[in-house]
Amino acid sequence: MNFLNMVMLGGLAAGAIPLIIHLFHKSRFKVVHWGAMHLLTAVLRTNQRRLKIEQWILLALRCAIPVLLALMMARPMWQGAAGLLGERATSTVVLLDNSYSMEAGRAGTTNFSLARDETQRLVGDLKRGSAAWVFLMGEGAGLLDEPTRDLTRVTRALDKVGSGYGVAQVPASLRQVAGTLDKMTEGARQVVMLTDFQRVSFPATEDQALGQALARLQHLPTPPTITLWNVGIDARENVAVESLDFSKLMVGVGQKVQFRANLRNFGDHARPDLRVMMKVDGREQATSQVSLGAKAQGQVLFSHVFDRPGSHVVEIATEADAVRADNSYLASIPVRDRLAVLLVDGAPGATPDDLQGETGFARIALSPFAAGKVEQADLIETKVVAAADLTSAGISAAAVVVLANVANLAAAPLQALEGFVEQGGGLLVFTGEHSDPAWWNGAFGKLAPLPLGTRAGTLNEGAPTMGVVSQRFDHPALEMFNDPRNGSLSDLALKAWFRLQPPERTGNPADPLVMARLDCGDPFLAEKPLGQGRVIACATALDSDWSNLPARPSYLPLLQRLCVSLASNVYPPRNLRVGEPLVGFLPAATAGTKALLTLPDTSTVEVPVVNQGTRGVVEYPQTRRPGLYTLLPAAGEAPVHFVVNADRAESDPERLTDAEIHALAKAHGLQLVGSAAEFKALDKVQRYGRELWQWALLVLLGLLFGELLLQQKFACGGAKA
Repeated sequence: MNFLNMVMLGGLAAGAIPLIIHLFHKSRFKVVHWGAMHLLTAVLRTNQRRLKIEQWILLALRCAIPVLLALMMARPMWQGAAGLLGERATSTVVLLDNSYSMEAGRAGTTNFSLARDETQRLVGDLKRGSAAWVFLMGEGAGLLDEPTRDLTRVTRALDKVGSGYGVAQVPASLRQVAGTLDKMTEGARQVVMLTDFQRVSFPATEDQALGQALARLQHLPTPPTITLWNVGIDARENVAVESLDFSKLMVGVGQKVQFRANLRNFGDHARPDLRVMMKVDGREQATSQVSLGAKAQGQVLFSHVFDRPGSHVVEIATEADAVRADNSYLASIPVRDRLAVLLVDGAPGATPDDLQGETGFARIALSPFAAGKVEQADLIETKVVAAADLTSAGISAAAVVVLANVANLAAAPLQALEGFVEQGGGLLVFTGEHSDPAWWNGAFGKLAPLPLGTRAGTLNEGAPTMGVVSQRFDHPALEMFNDPRNGSLSDLALKAWFRLQPPERTGNPADPLVMARLDCGDPFLAEKPLGQGRVIACATALDSDWSNLPARPSYLPLLQRLCVSLASNVYPPRNLRVGEPLVGFLPAATAGTKALLTLPDTSTVEVPVVNQGTRGVVEYPQTRRPGLYTLLPAAGEAPVHFVVNADRAESDPERLTDAEIHALAKAHGLQLVGSAAEFKALDKVQRYGRELWQWALLVLLGLLFGELLLQQKFACGGAKA
């Protein structure tokens, strides 16, 4: 038992007042002897005993009334296990939702600002000696590396915390908290989660995972009290730039690139004439307008020509609203001056320009403007060499090597080719009449995506041909053919091909992948990763001897997409999802130094450059914050840009209803508050216990009425006697 107003316990002395009054007014009898007295002695003795009992009962009630009144005014608290919080230091963990939906607000402040301020007050009110830790659910990381008793340090660190992160992963956050709380030493423990209860963070599909995470907390040796704090409001209006698509896997100088921005209006009101801007390297290049109805989607198209190579940043932005994080979408665009493709011809013509050679059609398809002597920029720059003339120097100067109908290679160029692919280069292989299964499956086996089987089909005039299965393609090099306007692979007719033996799937990321199949089930295109590079093999020839491939409209985009897809592997991805590690390739000369990385909040960190083969590599895994990351390899060198975009699932402002929130808390046995006043009231109960003055008042009223009734009853009984 505890009391909130200990001074009023002095009123317990008032319990002696009825006793003192009783003693002062106690009747004093004068004894008078008379003759018949002995006849009444027995009756008087009986009545006197009854009167004393009645008086003692009334006296006890009258003493209890001021005592109970004093206790009531002292505000007694019943101390259970939670009441211990008020007696000693606590272990307190706060889960703070800093996902970008928390940027919605009210009366000039955001939900996140409110939640952060309340977290600072909560930590600041903890008893001296308490330990605190704050977990940021949007970032998926702790505010500090470990819990601390320096509460001022926690509140100061909270000043620097911002919102704008991706979806708050509630079950995962609770699992992280359980591991940390189990290491905290203070026995009295509490967990408080401040969130806006956005529906995407509490999907029904994760209810079981949520229950398991809470059960882990509740099965700790000393279970904490768990409180959910609803800091959200129903924000119905939000427009988001959901994604950004651009027309090329790789961009070259002087090439026109189309950008398609996909927008969505999540609000209940239409947004006519919504202004959308395209910025390149921070400068506005074009504007457009789009009308979005309520709950509607729309697209805006932009185009741009890059006039210099290097790393560029494209941003599509719309008019600002409360949720700022999804008002723009960024893309890092590496622009190349030229993409060098080395065509290795296993059956060369008289000259490199001879269409009778194995690579004649491919050279035109890869560099159509140069072949036609048109003054437009080709991204791909081709060079043709005979298989016998292939050198290590020629291989190292290329981004992609294409082997066409090559019977075999000498040991030195083959070894150089293996190293080229392992270090991130791309290799594209076409079979043909000179292909040798024995060499392919032997010396070339390390590079071959699939073993080469027997030759199939016939070149006889009028013989049946084999087509490519019409399907939906998932590979980046082929997905453009999902749109019939870009051509189709299903109209290809193969007269001859080699059977590529189907791979055995083991679940290993290094397993070969069949990109497309023939109608007979044989693989048509297959891919295999090797080191940091990739190899793609085609079951038929590159020229027109075995198929109608060069005569089809899909020939040019197919070859270009295959080469560009392989070349794009030279660069690690620069457009990342939240949490994906940032990896950059730098010249080998930078190995052993430190590169400077500028983070989205403009702060900088130094990242070591590690030597890996023929290049330096930097890696930075802490990409929980969306935005632009700029890597500066060394002073005076061109920067490299990386972009982290938040998951747009947070853009939907729909929240759990109040009924659903209460049902969630009830189902898992959690406390629920919706304001600072409610939390303080609940916190007071958890710290000191539950106040009992209401019950004391009821008992006091009962005693008053009981004393009155008993007094009347005893008086009537005495009169009758």
